[in-house]
Amino acid sequence: MNKAIKRIFATSISAASIFSVASSAFAKEVFVPTPPSVLIKQPGNETGVPFVSDKPWSINFDGSRTSDSKMLVISDDIPWLKVQMKNSGTTKMIVTITQDSPQGKVWGILTIAPGESDNLWGKMPLAGTFYVNFTSTGTLKGASSTRIASTYEELGL
Repeated sequence: MNKAIKRIFATSISAASIFSVASSAFAKEVFVPTPPSVLIKQPGNETGVPFVSDKPWSINFDGSRTSDSKMLVISDDIPWLKVQMKNSGTTKMIVTITQDSPQGKVWGILTIAPGESDNLWGKMPLAGTFYVNFTSTGTLKGASSTRIASTYEELGL
């Protein structure tokens, strides 16, 4: 995926306006935030509060299923999210970030070609429970991990 497009997509998670598009991965309506025209980088933690960073989970896909979901909790003081993905399978992997449930409002979507790796990252617009959902047209093979952080710099991009 083109790096400029990835940056626009990554920051689009924090966009305030939302438009709807149809998704072939799910039967319900999908919402994707409108991307801003430039990447907005958050400055370092200027309040003197210690940086906070955590890796909520890592997962390996062994080819025994076609879909999976993992939950994570975003708080107001830890709003930054990075999801790293590797598709080792022979079919495309579709990754979505949804709110409140695996079938909830979609905040991000990315398709990863066989043999490729990619990251989805940005500042989440609100605190709450989110799910990272993985779907494949074949079986899921590969891996994924997450990092949540209080600042952009802590994501290690």
